[in-house]
Amino acid sequence: MRYFWQGTSLLALLFASQLSAQVPQVQLSNTFPEPGDGFDKILLLDNSYTAYLHFDKKAGIIVNMYDPQHQVAATNTLPCKLFDANALNDSEIDGIYEINGQVVLFLQQLVKMKPRLYRLILDGKTGALVKEDQLGELPGIQHRDVVVQDNFASHDFYVAKDPRSGYYAVASFAGGELDKKETPGERVQVFQYSPDHQQIGRSTSYLPSADYPYHAYLDMAVDKDQVYLATAALRIRRNVKDTSAMIAVSKIHDTQVRYQLLPYTANMQDMHANIQYMPASQKLVLLFTNATGKGTKTSGIDMQLSYLDAGTLEEYRHQPVALDKVSSYAQEKLKYAGAYTGVPQRMITTDDGKATILFENIALFNSSGTNAWNNLHTNMNDIGIVSLDSSGLAVAGIAQIKMQIANGLYDPMFLYRRSKGQWMFRNRIQALNTTPYLSYEYLHTKHGNFVLFNDYLAYLDPGGVYTDKKPLRYLAEANAVCYNAAGERLFLFGTPETYKGFYCMLGASDYKEEKSQYVTLLITRKGENRMANIAWVQF
Repeated sequence: MRYFWQGTSLLALLFASQLSAQVPQVQLSNTFPEPGDGFDKILLLDNSYTAYLHFDKKAGIIVNMYDPQHQVAATNTLPCKLFDANALNDSEIDGIYEINGQVVLFLQQLVKMKPRLYRLILDGKTGALVKEDQLGELPGIQHRDVVVQDNFASHDFYVAKDPRSGYYAVASFAGGELDKKETPGERVQVFQYSPDHQQIGRSTSYLPSADYPYHAYLDMAVDKDQVYLATAALRIRRNVKDTSAMIAVSKIHDTQVRYQLLPYTANMQDMHANIQYMPASQKLVLLFTNATGKGTKTSGIDMQLSYLDAGTLEEYRHQPVALDKVSSYAQEKLKYAGAYTGVPQRMITTDDGKATILFENIALFNSSGTNAWNNLHTNMNDIGIVSLDSSGLAVAGIAQIKMQIANGLYDPMFLYRRSKGQWMFRNRIQALNTTPYLSYEYLHTKHGNFVLFNDYLAYLDPGGVYTDKKPLRYLAEANAVCYNAAGERLFLFGTPETYKGFYCMLGASDYKEEKSQYVTLLITRKGENRMANIAWVQF
């Protein structure tokens, strides 16, 4: 199936903010049918081309390349020989990046009950398949899981790229119970790659196997030929005084491994993390969460920041993540009666050590029904954003009301995983697949900060004024809204009407901060008809 037709002229839409002289410019591609079942991702490339990938469960992987003038330059269906593009239900996407001017896909697939990792390298102008490799295979998944303090020993592949260069790393974790002849030290392997996709390092030794034989992957950061790996190191308790789980941070170069345990994380439950390298200070910042009081009425999420020396891994300090600034803003501007509560969804750092942490108010619940997937839901509600200085002090915070209901359960760091292009084809019912349209985008631009999300705006008068506020549950109710730093609501693509609306597939989007350029997949709804465009927004 072809999703684009060449030669169609671009449309230009402009809107003006009453509070800013800047006029964000929106350009739309030619119109094409709303994408069907599968996954979509757009990349803004350094050569000013735009790559749009659609993973279709019937047609395979379709790549459309737009030139710098936003005209379709090429359309390809990838002729994969190793990766089975018709078996997406048994696949997951571990990352989609631009590396060395090429579009690189890291795809994992279950083959004869064994996970395999594939790398597809595409030309940065034509989208043609340049090279296809199998990077690794894990043991079969038919084993007994190891779960310690609600931390699962990982059995999976993971990919991370240096945000400042084309270096990247692949980590393979083999989970499950150890047999008597197995060497625990070989279960975690890290492979390092240069921008030209050559392997430049491999580590097969992590922690002393007798201490912590199992590991739950948390996150990985790459700085050229250095890799920083964060895991939850696990061991089976022999008595109640034993430490059963603890965060470990490792520095890996070729075959050399240095590690540091964080003792204050002992026995934390259900941990999630994001680790990043800050070159100006040569420090690491680790944002992590753990569940507290699980299974009780006082259950919640604890959030902490740890700052470490990137060379020695010695910890400078650790501190709780404070939401006081967000709460004060919410109480003053949004009529909150109490404190803002939310979980971290993404951390954005600058080279000099400043950080912005994105939060979302999350609540999990069950509903009645016969389908287990239908029963599990996540409320993805109010937004919180905290700005930290280079010392980790919160200097500003804002909040924004949002009400959305997602099918399924979602862990913290959802926006971080989405920014890397990670995706699992776990929902085989397309009508329920609203995930790519939910949560939100935070854009730091040359002309201020903006928050973009799809909102429930069915009850609008012609002027676009709220008369009611309800949660967004179905895409037929969705309309894209954008808020600037002053809290002013903008409609980037047109004011919604009773039978006409505009909403964005946020999961497909990309953003280049240095150019203040955002790209997304726009769906226009007119009655029961829906059509799509690629939308480039210049802030």
